[in-house]
Amino acid sequence: MEILRILITPILGGIIALSTNWLAIMMLFRPHTEKRIFGLKLPFTPGLIPKEWNRLTKKLSEAISSRLMTPEVLASTLSNPSMWSLPDMTIGEAMEEWGVTDKNMLTAPIVERLKSSADALIPKAIQALQNFEETQPELDAKLSELTRRVVDENLNKFAGMFFAKHKVYSSIKKGLFEYLDDTENYEIIREKVHEIIDDILMGETDTHQTITEKIYNFHIRDGLTALMEKEKHAVDRVLNMIAEYISTHMPVQTMLENKLASLDVAEAEEIILNVAGRELKVIIVLGGFLGFIIGWLAVLL
Repeated sequence: MEILRILITPILGGIIALSTNWLAIMMLFRPHTEKRIFGLKLPFTPGLIPKEWNRLTKKLSEAISSRLMTPEVLASTLSNPSMWSLPDMTIGEAMEEWGVTDKNMLTAPIVERLKSSADALIPKAIQALQNFEETQPELDAKLSELTRRVVDENLNKFAGMFFAKHKVYSSIKKGLFEYLDDTENYEIIREKVHEIIDDILMGETDTHQTITEKIYNFHIRDGLTALMEKEKHAVDRVLNMIAEYISTHMPVQTMLENKLASLDVAEAEEIILNVAGRELKVIIVLGGFLGFIIGWLAVLL
């Protein structure tokens, strides 16, 4: 009888501890809904996680957005080239794989960007030219002197006696400024600049061929990785701006909260068990082992 007690007590302690640990973990998830008998709500139903799911999703999304999705963390993540799914091929190989054969597509965005920049710069250039007498007095004086010298070299002395050389430069400037003030003339200048850009970057020129081939042979992964390493300071500054914008303008917390809240409790349980299922099983087994040890100690004492 004494031997039977020595054997049964530790085993019974282990079984009880194993069972209570298992039941406690199950009660975290089960039951998923409230249970009633004769209209009376059963205690501990639903389980702890289903019961507090709305509060948990709010707290979890708040913690992620405030501690894990900070601008610093986002910028650090974005600056890691391994986080980008960059194809291991050149731009040309990517185009061929996607069935794109028009190489002009490579320079077209550059052309449009240059034209847009030119549209913004032309008015500023005209304004600067019209004010250069005040902003660049030395240059104005040199141009005036150059004009007088040209007049002297191309007119004989007799004709020069009847020609107001000092007014030539002023007349040229006045005519130029009047020309630039005309809206139609501005459009002519703008169209001419666009034509020059098209001729250089889209026409049959060496510049066009060189730029196109360089873009075509640009290795996407190696090139961007090298760029991020070489221009790290500039890249980090841009990525910090992007991260700051995301954190400021994107409702990360609300998005996470809505996504978590949309999960079914059964789905949430499956996710948690997939992540921590092994550790929970270890807790159950460890509880049974401790129960066995305590039961054995109880017998010895």
